[in-house]
Amino acid sequence: MFHIIQAMWTGNRATGTGIQMEPDELAEVVRAAKSMGKKVAAHAHQEDGIIAALKAGVDSIEHGTYTGPAAIKLFKKTGAYLIPTLLAGDTVVKMAQTTDIFSPAIKEKAIRVGSDMKGNFAKAYKAGVKVAFGTDSGVSHHGDNAQEAVLMFEAGLPAIEVIKSATVNAADLLSLSDSIGTIEVGKQADIIATGKSPIEDIRELLDVDFVMKGGKIFKQ
Repeated sequence: MFHIIQAMWTGNRATGTGIQMEPDELAEVVRAAKSMGKKVAAHAHQEDGIIAALKAGVDSIEHGTYTGPAAIKLFKKTGAYLIPTLLAGDTVVKMAQTTDIFSPAIKEKAIRVGSDMKGNFAKAYKAGVKVAFGTDSGVSHHGDNAQEAVLMFEAGLPAIEVIKSATVNAADLLSLSDSIGTIEVGKQADIIATGKSPIEDIRELLDVDFVMKGGKIFKQ
């Protein structure tokens, strides 16, 4: 079962990061998704696309690279989440710098977009925008997801808030707080354990010692 529908409100590093749909089209995407009981995520880089998506009623913005003051105001008004996907940006920057996958023009765009993600994410968080964890994989390799936590911390998010973004906040975004997101009686027993506190060293999340999913132990 899927809980969320993602739509491309703007282009990307290759096609340009500006808005790509008209307001009535954007509103119809949201209306159709909500009629099926689904949340809506908007892929959006430029601020005009972010603003248009928030006005249309989306639940989250994926990337939000050029989130500025006007978008921050709307984030706070609507209660939408920002999912910064810093790992996607970091991966693309490294690909642009170390491989010939991209053309010279796209390399330049990729490096610029990837680098801008961190700074604007930090501003949005400090301004009070709600943050949830996500990686936009597979831009990065599946299984490298915890690197997002390190990048979020390096961008200025306190370790405890990084952990909340991947648990409490992510569950809230998906309307699944009744079953996941916290360790409580009656909820799914989805638990990890690390050798040391990730609040003291966020990199502990890169190599967890114990994994339980639905009460079943997969690693110990």
